[in-house]
Parts: sequence; structure tokens; C-alpha cells
Amino acid sequence: MTFFRILYLITFFCVVRAADWYTVEWDASEFTAMSGDMLVPDLPTPGGTPYVWPGIQGDDGVFQAVLDGSSGTWWIGDGFYGTPSLSWGNGFNVYPGDTVHFTFDLIDEENYTWNSSLASGDNFVYSLFNITDNTLDRAIFAVEASLYDVAFDFGPIIYSNVEITATTAASEWCYTTYTLGDYPYTIGTESASGYNSQVRHPCKENTPLELELRSTSSRFLISLRTGRVHCKRGAPDSRQAK
Repeated sequence: MTFFRILYLITFFCVVRAADWYTVEWDASEFTAMSGDMLVPDLPTPGGTPYVWPGIQGDDGVFQAVLDGSSGTWWIGDGFYGTPSLSWGNGFNVYPGDTVHFTFDLIDEENYTWNSSLASGDNFVYSLFNITDNTLDRAIFAVEASLYDVAFDFGPIIYSNVEITATTAASEWCYTTYTLGDYPYTIGTESASGYNSQVRHPCKENTPLELELRSTSSRFLISLRTGRVHCKRGAPDSRQAK
């Protein structure tokens, strides 16, 4: 499995066009589900447009739940950005300190039909997407920053209870994590820094992982704690390895 060949597919995805953006990524032959809880962060300094999202990406597009701060208030909605061109899904406003539970599930492999849901407090939305002829092989947690005139100096952005399901054993893909973004980070007891990084770390199927990303000033920015990493059954590319 190729750990998600991150976003050198620049013409397709909004995240790729950002001048500065930050990711935590896994690659597998195919992901069929992702779910978790995201803690809504504080908004950055007014004047910019931040985007924060978890998602699953393939060669032709990305299926994502986007936390959008462009209006000065957070709004979250889900959708597929790429080819085929699909209408965006449903969403609602959220506020710093809220927790949003997100799900992506491949429910019809033959027709590439996915469902997604978002839930926070009394808010719940559900959408269906026919993402035809797309194998989604990268699991991504991303922040888009400076293209939209906003620095990545806000947070914390915390994910918990994250479950990622692949069609192959976790031992084949979850040992290695890729990131983009010029900052130090830690995964368990492993640490690294720099841009376009690859880190090997202990990983066992159904074993929690912990990840923290910090800015160079040591301001806490992102924490990802995966829950159980599932598999249904049992080389990095252009990025440089650290």
C-alpha cells in the first residue's frame, strides 16, 4: 500500500493549493471507512480563511468534512471535491469547544457509494455520495493556512476516538505516518521535524496511537489520538523521508 501520496496532485484539491498547509497522513491500498471526534478549535485572528478537515483521498478527489472559518464563525460540512463534480453535502455552525463526530463509510463497493454523517449536540446531518471510479487510498487530517491569509497559530485541534478501516491488515500500512508542514512533531516516542517527513513508529492492529504536532515556538497545535485502527482483511512516493 502506498502511504497517501500526498497532494502533489495540485490541480485537484483545495488543500494542495495552499502555500502553507499541515497534514498527518496514512496510505493503504484502499480505505473503506473513517470516523472520529474533532474538538472545534478557537478561530484564528480575523481576516483570513482557515480550513480544518479530516478526509480520505484518491487520485481524482478528496472526501472530506471541512471546518470552514471564512465567515468569522465555524461551519462544518462534508462533501467530495474533485472528479466527479458533486454537490456539497449538509452542514451546520459549530463553536470553539464543541465536539463534532464525523463518519465516512463505503456502503456499496460496486457503485462507489459512500455515506457520511456529522453530529454535534442537537445537530445531525447525513449525506450520500456516488464517488464513481475512485479508490480512496489516503487518510488525511489537514489544516489549510496561508493561501487564505491566515497563520496556523490557532488551536488546539484535537481528534479522538479515531477509527480507520482499510481493506488490508493494519500491519501493512499503519506503521508509517507522513506529514506535510514545517514544524516538529511527535508520534508516540518518535520525533521528527521538517517538511515532507516520513516516520516509522510502533503500530499494532487495534492499538491506540498518539500524535502531537507543535509549531516551532512549541505552541500546541494538533493532537491526534487514534482509537482502534481496524482492517477488514488481511513506498512512499514523492515525499522525502526523514
